[in-house]
Amino acid sequence: MKAAQYLENTEDPTAVKIREIPKPEPAPGSVVVQIKAAAINPVDAMVMSGVTKGFGWSGPLPFTFGYDFSGVIVAADPADADTGFKVGDSVFAVNWGEHRHDDDSVAPGGAFAEYIKIPLAKLSKKPEGVSFDEAAAVALVGTTAYQVVTACAQVEAGQKVLIFGGSTTVGSIAIQICKAKGAWVATTASKRTTEYVKQYNPDLIVDYTAEKWEENPTLKGLDAALDLVGEADGLEKVKASGTLKPDGRFVTIVAHGIGSDPNAHPPLKFASSYVLRNDPKDQDELAAMIVAGTLKVAIHETFPFTDEGLQAIQTACKSGKAMGKLVMKIAE
Repeated sequence: MKAAQYLENTEDPTAVKIREIPKPEPAPGSVVVQIKAAAINPVDAMVMSGVTKGFGWSGPLPFTFGYDFSGVIVAADPADADTGFKVGDSVFAVNWGEHRHDDDSVAPGGAFAEYIKIPLAKLSKKPEGVSFDEAAAVALVGTTAYQVVTACAQVEAGQKVLIFGGSTTVGSIAIQICKAKGAWVATTASKRTTEYVKQYNPDLIVDYTAEKWEENPTLKGLDAALDLVGEADGLEKVKASGTLKPDGRFVTIVAHGIGSDPNAHPPLKFASSYVLRNDPKDQDELAAMIVAGTLKVAIHETFPFTDEGLQAIQTACKSGKAMGKLVMKIAE
């Protein structure tokens, strides 16, 4: 089968090339999925560079690119006949572990390929009302946003939330999840991205190129602040400016220097960096929201599964200019 792989750690996008590798076989607890679509994320370049090995993450080489995928089950072990999954089911997932990209159940990555062997415990069924592109696009960023909003910030109806990075895919999804829960939401955006962010209906958009959010009188005593872009000195600023109430919650998915102990910054109830974990229940909820029309997942551009397409999707991701997800079309 064809798979997009790199053979060594590098920052050179041309190192990712389509190579022929053996097609995987099913095993008890794992199925083989023919991939229809896969999505790129900034973490892909981090893993390829080798920097994540410093976090203790594994980095086996050759490495098959990508974590987000959608497709159709084409092979299953007879022992899994009563699992609720069967050959022909349309499925999606982020192939991710417990707050890190790897675990003991399967090799990390593997989404940019014609087929993937994946544990049933990581899979969600794709509803009819969700396209393969949307399913692949929402997996990692949607799971991250959902867990940041619900598990870390514990956003509830009537609360006030500030989201740094409303134009990012995690940010746009977080806005929508907060709004669906009945929260008041403010977000930061640039002059270039403000119109794009408006479609997600935040209550306030702060153009950070024109004003300092910490000086905005509306942004005082908020219940939670979610840093999805690596806001400079974000934790210190939300506390010092009174943007966040003394016992509020602060979550960042970028500024890992604040540590991962949520109780390390009292009197805040929660202040920590966060990395997602695979959870099919969260994937199911995201898919249900798309079907219900309460969640939009924008696709900025799709790319062909070719060497040229692989370089182009990496370049587009690195530019940081995309408004929506970048999706690789693996098969029709």
